[in-house]
Amino acid sequence: MQLSSKRRAAHICLIAVLYIAAYLICRYVFDVTGLFPVYTPGWTGRHFLWFAAVVSILPAFFGRIKFSYITFAGFVLGNIAGELFGGFRSDIPPEYLHYGWLICIVVFFLSCVVGEFIERRYKNNKNSVRKLNG
Repeated sequence: MQLSSKRRAAHICLIAVLYIAAYLICRYVFDVTGLFPVYTPGWTGRHFLWFAAVVSILPAFFGRIKFSYITFAGFVLGNIAGELFGGFRSDIPPEYLHYGWLICIVVFFLSCVVGEFIERRYKNNKNSVRKLNG
């Protein structure tokens, strides 16, 4: 069953609003000049968020709604994991780099793979049910 145009548009708008909220939170709450300055959300808000938003929202125009939500969740989880594990040993000499940005990008791309897998599996299950009923 295909989504109607109105439902698809509602999902696209919701995903866009989620990314706009993520941008505002990353840039104005967790950025270097924000209320709680932490590295990974500040960096992703400046450098990676819009790329992630395009990768998430564009497939929703073609009905791949699950992919869009999974990749948004991957973006959020990537920020959390990047901040938790990216600065491991960055405060002791010699000062290692903070790898939160890399962890966030890797988690996001893994969520793209998972989203694609789930979309294909859902489509295959739907087609097999149609064959059984048809």
